[in-house]
Formats: sequence, C-alpha cells, structure tokens
Amino acid sequence: MMTQVQPKRIYVDVDDVVSMTTITYPGIVQEQFGKVVSFESLTCFDLKTSFDLTENEFHYLFDLIHEPKLLLGFRAMAGAKETLEAWADQGHAIEIVTGRPESAREVTLEWLKKQEIPYDEFIMVDKYKRQGNDLAISKAELAQRPYDLAVEDSGDMAIFLAGQMGVEVALVDQPWNRSCSGHENMVRCMDWQQIRAMAAQAVILPENPSTDINKDETK
Repeated sequence: MMTQVQPKRIYVDVDDVVSMTTITYPGIVQEQFGKVVSFESLTCFDLKTSFDLTENEFHYLFDLIHEPKLLLGFRAMAGAKETLEAWADQGHAIEIVTGRPESAREVTLEWLKKQEIPYDEFIMVDKYKRQGNDLAISKAELAQRPYDLAVEDSGDMAIFLAGQMGVEVALVDQPWNRSCSGHENMVRCMDWQQIRAMAAQAVILPENPSTDINKDETK
C-alpha cells in the first residue's frame, strides 16, 4: 500500500545549488585580471573581497558573469534535476528563488528550460540589496511565504530562512559558507544525495531508490 505524501512547498536557489556557477569564476578572473585564486579559497560570499578586486574590476566582473552566453553555458549540479523531478512527481510545489539581477530573468528561465529543471514558480528576491533589483520582492515579502524546505548556499540567507522564517534548510556546502554559524533548522549537505536524504528525514519527502541522482548533467 502506497503511503500518502502530504504536498510540501520547497524553496530552491539557483547559483551553486542547481547551477554550477561560481566554480567558473576563478578562470574568468585569471583571464581578465591576471589574478590566480583557487575555488576553495573563496571563503567570502562577497566576490570583490574573495578575488581582491578594485571597485571598477568588481563591477566589470559582475556584468561579465551575468552575460547571457555565460549563464547559458553553466552545467547543472549533479543530482539536482533528478531530485527535483522526484519531488515534483510526489506533488510537491517547487519554487526557484534567485537573487540574480532582474536583467538575468529571461536567460535564467531559458537555462532552466534547457536543463529541464522542473518548477512551479520562479521568484526573484532582492537578497543582497543590489541595484537594479527594483522588481524583485524584498526579504520581508519572502518571509510571508510559507516553505517546508529550503535549499541554499548563502550562509546569510540560510540563517534568515532557518531563523526568521523557521524553515528546514539544506545548506549546500561551499567554501564561502563554511564559517556559517549553525542552526537547529539547518543541515549542511555536501551534494544532492545528502539533500534528498535530509529532506526525507526532516520534512518527510520519501525517497525513490530507483532514481539515480548521481548522474552528471552535461546539457
């Protein structure tokens, strides 16, 4: 007899959660500015600080890394598509929530379609108080949305979700969040296999053992 699954509402970030984004930045920075910085040394979420950039260099990099051609070339994180497909098949509502600038809206939607990432709603949030995000909702507005689970890589956003919103959070392990203070509602996960296991335990999203979530997405 099949167990009835209560539908959940799931928040899923884009960069470094579904998309392999920041791992491409060290090569770009070396090519553009001649600076050699390893991915593992990116211990600060602020790219200007992590790459030791001037204000002008940072703004140039920010515009460059949001060019459509580059965004469309990012690979999907291994296991993301399969896990989200499994959750969608169980009837859970998946909301893609990103802090990207408004100018990246259409290309992000195109990338999600290209990678066949299932979702029910796409939301742009002014997570980091950046200019040009006038049409994005605020964090205060985000806090009014009831989520059962969130998957994030930003330490600050993970704490906001876990603490102020009371959401169970899977924090995707990345160099810039390893100094993030813990929270009882937050679990650090190394990959989507651990995210799926955490979700099954924390918010009762049963796993389907027949689904291979370790397949590398190369579209």
